[in-house]
Amino acid sequence: MNRLCKVLIVDDEFLVRQGIKHHMNWEAEGFIIVGEASNGEEGLQQVSLLKPDIVITDIVMPVMDGETFVRTLKASNPQIEVIVLSSFSEFEYVRSTLQHGAADYILKPKLDTNELLQVLQRTAGKIPELQFEPSHDGWRLGQLMEKMLSGFTLDEDSEMPMIRDTFPHESFRLLVYKPMDAEGNPLKLDQEEIESRLRSDLPEVECAIVPAEGALPVMLLNVDPARDEWMVERIKQLASENAAGQGNPGWVLSDSFTSFEQMGIVYRERLIKLMEYRFYYKDRPILVYGELPPMHPAGYQFNVNMFLQHVKRNRVEAAREYLQDHATILGRDYIADVFEIKSFLGNLIFNVTITLADMDVQSAGLEESKYTYFKNVDGATSLNEVMTVLDQFMTEVQECTVGAGGKRSDPNMKMLLDYMHEHFDQPLGLVEVAKHFHFNPSYLSSYFSSHKKEGFNEYLNKIRIEKAEELLRSDDVTISEISSMVGYSDHSYFCKVFKKFTGLSPSRYRRKFWA
Repeated sequence: MNRLCKVLIVDDEFLVRQGIKHHMNWEAEGFIIVGEASNGEEGLQQVSLLKPDIVITDIVMPVMDGETFVRTLKASNPQIEVIVLSSFSEFEYVRSTLQHGAADYILKPKLDTNELLQVLQRTAGKIPELQFEPSHDGWRLGQLMEKMLSGFTLDEDSEMPMIRDTFPHESFRLLVYKPMDAEGNPLKLDQEEIESRLRSDLPEVECAIVPAEGALPVMLLNVDPARDEWMVERIKQLASENAAGQGNPGWVLSDSFTSFEQMGIVYRERLIKLMEYRFYYKDRPILVYGELPPMHPAGYQFNVNMFLQHVKRNRVEAAREYLQDHATILGRDYIADVFEIKSFLGNLIFNVTITLADMDVQSAGLEESKYTYFKNVDGATSLNEVMTVLDQFMTEVQECTVGAGGKRSDPNMKMLLDYMHEHFDQPLGLVEVAKHFHFNPSYLSSYFSSHKKEGFNEYLNKIRIEKAEELLRSDDVTISEISSMVGYSDHSYFCKVFKKFTGLSPSRYRRKFWA
């Protein structure tokens, strides 16, 4: 058997993995990097999938460290050789890995090309079934493209000739390519089938699949500059034909560039952004860089108060129309961060449920279902999906308000509730509020209970806990910070009240929401 020695890299530091991968012309020395992993658990999965001959692994890693990884690996795959990377302070762990079958080790501070190659060659020599022979055919094209995407430069003498031979033309583009069958289902094709299919559809174009991260194939296209316009129109035609089924291909085409060395920049700075814009234009079969519709003029802001006033006045249909108009504007603000858009629209759901509670509208079902709406907004893959969720929510809001008449509190009660909602994050008690409104505390307590189904303190806790729920869903504020942000000076008391209202501790609530 005459083949390359397959090597897997397991290290939690991305730069270390990239450095090893692009340290030398591996194939010229008889090796091939078949994959990488960021911890021992991922490493075991990759071993099962890729069947490497040699594994290079770090010692200190999250999830599963190198010592446990080596012990587990050698127990199930004793034929795989292991080389351990370590620092000076980790030698006791190295000793343990050697006892469990590691073949050799390299000190990270002394890692260089020659030592790494010598250790690999010694280790490869221990594999009986591997007839180790260096290959001098050069790296595979995919590895050169991966090297370029990672920000490395190609060697002019040993690597660029292969690129020039493979891509002889002076015009390049990147294409996110997703061929589909007649029913609109994605075709399950391997790399060779994808390239063959695209070459058949674009006979004048040189193409190769790019080893980029993500589920969709990214193709590098190379064409004579005089035929670039023809190629773009042909790709649009193919995308439209693919969209004729029940699905949508979701293709993305970059602008043209003149040098292979520009591929990494075009991929990172333009193609990835175009793929993000698909959230706003999922109904289009293809997005082409430079052919997007004009942006909406800057300065527009959604008027939350006006939207909620529509709800308060039982004008739910007007609120729905205003929201739909906003969606149209969002569709023309496609550079907006998708996470921020989802957070804003999710907060609208929260604010509407609070408003209905203030109106004394019976909305117990909506209180339960709002968490489903939150999750559906967060999981939506397009703006249209988000707006469908919000439309369903507004329909449920309308059902709650129809016939209820939105039983209104009197003006004094309205001012009192507004004050509590505005100042819930401050030390707020019955005495302080009574003093602010020039009421007797006992009278205020009776007055409040006669207008609300709960007492003053319970209602205040309800406001605070609902705000705490909103903050817990953001996942960027600690629980102790949230406690003080919603008006509780005692963290343990906050946790006790939160569990009383929700049935969960704050930490479990956050884990459940993000599960």
